[in-house]
Amino acid sequence: MEENTSIIDYEKFEKSRDLYRSLRKGHKTKVMEAYDEAAKDSTDPDARLKLIPTVHDDTILHMAIYMDKPSIAEAIIEKCSDRNDVLLTKRNDYGNTALHEAAATKHTILVMKLLEKAPALLSMANKIGEMPLYTAAYFGKNKNFDLLAKKVGNNHEHLHSHLCSLSSSVPQKVNGTVLHAAIHAEFFELALRIAKAYGQTIILEDKNSMSGLHLLASNPSAFKSGTKYGRIKRFIYYCAPSENAKEEDDHEQNRSDDSNAESPRRATLFLRPVISFLRRVISSVNRLVWIVLSEWRPMQKIYEDKKRHGLALQLAKVLIEADYSWDRIRKSDGRLTATAGGNCPDSEGPDGKSSGILGGETTPPYSAESPDIPLFLATSHGISEIVEEILKLHRPAFEYRNDMDQNILHIAIKHRQSRMFDLVMKKETPKERLVRQIDKDGYTILHQVGNMDFYNGGTQPGPALQLQEELEWFEKVEKIIPPHYASIRDMKEMATPQDYFYRKYEEILEEWSTENVDKIEPPHRSQDKTKKETPKDYFGRTHSELLKEAQEWLKQTSESCSTVAGLMSTVAFAAAFTVPGGNDDKNGQPLLIHHPFFLVFIITDALSLASSLTSLVMFLSILTSPFELHDFRHSLPRKLIFGFTFLFFSVAVTMLAFASTLMLTIPIKKRLTTSLIYCVAFLPVTMFALLQFPLYAAFKTSLESSLKVIPFRNKNKNKKTHRS
Repeated sequence: MEENTSIIDYEKFEKSRDLYRSLRKGHKTKVMEAYDEAAKDSTDPDARLKLIPTVHDDTILHMAIYMDKPSIAEAIIEKCSDRNDVLLTKRNDYGNTALHEAAATKHTILVMKLLEKAPALLSMANKIGEMPLYTAAYFGKNKNFDLLAKKVGNNHEHLHSHLCSLSSSVPQKVNGTVLHAAIHAEFFELALRIAKAYGQTIILEDKNSMSGLHLLASNPSAFKSGTKYGRIKRFIYYCAPSENAKEEDDHEQNRSDDSNAESPRRATLFLRPVISFLRRVISSVNRLVWIVLSEWRPMQKIYEDKKRHGLALQLAKVLIEADYSWDRIRKSDGRLTATAGGNCPDSEGPDGKSSGILGGETTPPYSAESPDIPLFLATSHGISEIVEEILKLHRPAFEYRNDMDQNILHIAIKHRQSRMFDLVMKKETPKERLVRQIDKDGYTILHQVGNMDFYNGGTQPGPALQLQEELEWFEKVEKIIPPHYASIRDMKEMATPQDYFYRKYEEILEEWSTENVDKIEPPHRSQDKTKKETPKDYFGRTHSELLKEAQEWLKQTSESCSTVAGLMSTVAFAAAFTVPGGNDDKNGQPLLIHHPFFLVFIITDALSLASSLTSLVMFLSILTSPFELHDFRHSLPRKLIFGFTFLFFSVAVTMLAFASTLMLTIPIKKRLTTSLIYCVAFLPVTMFALLQFPLYAAFKTSLESSLKVIPFRNKNKNKKTHRS
């Protein structure tokens, strides 16, 4: 009997394996034959559900949809005549029905057929509370979302559960909305449509207290300001057509009309339509060119990036209009509440009807643990588009302060967002309060320059340049604060090592019994708990590790370069006494003194010796420097770039001297051979340039920035200012 059972089990395994292969290869006939055979099995009513045993308890319908076999899935659906057919409504281990699987594909016909056969699938959630509508949004399937949204309707009594992923343990808790899903997956076109159709989702927060705008403000790659391109790619990006080019042209035209209406002398009535026509022609030609160029993958990538950035900006504008997160009142108990201005008006759904029925709740419940407002998140991530739009639409947000009493300047400075700092300082809004603000730790905005919690290495290569960049940042901020703020000391307590040990000792005492505690003698606790620091003191302490790294890096670099410079000077000096062709025994003059290339040899050799010795002096000067913190602002980087410049020049002219020697000693008449010799001679120079140019360019940029005059000046520099 046991032998027969094992034979039957083996036969079932073979059939399941063959069916899986047939399904994977799309053999519809074999699959449907196996399905019909299982459907006729009167001994096992669930035979159809067990056709393909999987790890996650999927049915054959789940697998047909998952394997992208729409024709087989349609045939199986047609075979299910009963609306309550268990094959249609069966869930897998994730709680996903066949409609969840179909909603994540491009096959809208499957979604339609499933809804026709089993309408109940529309309201069946999986184990994490996601309806099929949510799944379609998460995978960016626009057509599926439209179809499911139409079926759900705006007046559906369970619209909230369709638009949100609800917690299974706490039914009222929202894990996320369809808007969160679309933004998280970067389907901004769909997210824009959701925000316009279901405006109530804009203010809803997920389980992490993040709204849709919070998510967008945390994703710098979704915007142009967060994308780093080289010069060529920036030019291509600029030339790429924008999806909303027509809107931009209309906006430009309206702005031009308004300008001309105010001052009619600026343009004639004849020029306006001509300029508009030329703009549209150029735009059309550009689009035609890009249709051809977009077939090339690099071009297509840049075009897609620009399209995505444009959609993200449009979405941000819609979300910002309804965002009043900055308009919060902090009560004495620490709770955050929103004012009446935070209520979001109801929006219209896909069919034009009001859709503001999410449990009657229009204002999200804020708490002290809520993340920073979108304005501060965008500032910390350097998303200038969102920051500009918020400050343009909501001027009062300019002076918002978080629970640490930090304003937008504190956030921009401690996150090293120079563009955000410049953006705020260029605003015409009075900034005296922002500049004078001191947070709860007693930190001014100049203290925030020393905050290393969010430092990620800066934009320069090498510790020395990174330290110079930090010093430049300190100097830039120092110029806008009142003079006496540079000597303000913070109020933050600094725990000593003894304090840390004492805390650990107290924690151990809590875990031990009273008998053991009596046997232990408590350690001596330091009484000096605090140390007040000025911004400069705080900066020096927090940058001590970076200073050590910069000192070590600069020493090693200078030692290596001084060795090379010494070798170059030795070669150049020796070459001066061993001239090519030798000397005349009678008068001691070089035999080839009248040759044209001899003059080239003499000049290049002299330049090589002078530049290599100058470079050597520069590097020795660096090695004998005290390597103090302030030396890394101007002195040391300047010496280093001059040393590199002279060393590079020395290598170049030395190879020229070498090429001249070859031309003098070896008579060559063919131009091709001469050209080859020059190419070979300049090969080391080229390799040196290619390998060292990035660092050299960084030095050059750093030097230029250090010589620039910082444009921001404190207008009230000589006025008395008081702590706000």
